Amino acid sequence: MYTATYFDDQKFLLIRCSAHARFASLTARIAEWVIAIDAPRGRRVLVDLRQLRTIDRPNEGPAEYVQMQRKLLRDYPAASKLALLAPRPEIFVLARIFEQSAQDHVPTEIDVFRNGADALAFLGVAAEDVDDFVRSLGDGRRLD
Repeated sequence: MYTATYFDDQKFLLIRCSAHARFASLTARIAEWVIAIDAPRGRRVLVDLRQLRTIDRPNEGPAEYVQMQRKLLRDYPAASKLALLAPRPEIFVLARIFEQSAQDHVPTEIDVFRNGADALAFLGVAAEDVDDFVRSLGDGRRLD
């Protein structure tokens, strides 16, 4: 399951994945969300994988993401930064593989983090806790 919330004033997109992720459907949803927010230049994205338990087809995910990004780049600017928050070891490894596979093919700076403070710092946010930071932003625009 995936949820996405966009915070217009901060140009900040929060994507949360829980339980089981299907790369093909997640990639399609990301495309929908990028179009829905009209993808402003300079946006930052945090993908919160703390509740994720399983991923199907993890070896094909980066290629699907890169293909989708190439199509979207014709009409929408890429995000400036994408932080993947993955504290669980097995999810961290899969996120790192995704990052390494996609990094050379998309203009977005991508990195993987085990803790929220480091992920937020990478995105230029001075906060210690992801949930507290998100609450401080207000309601945001739900995209799902």
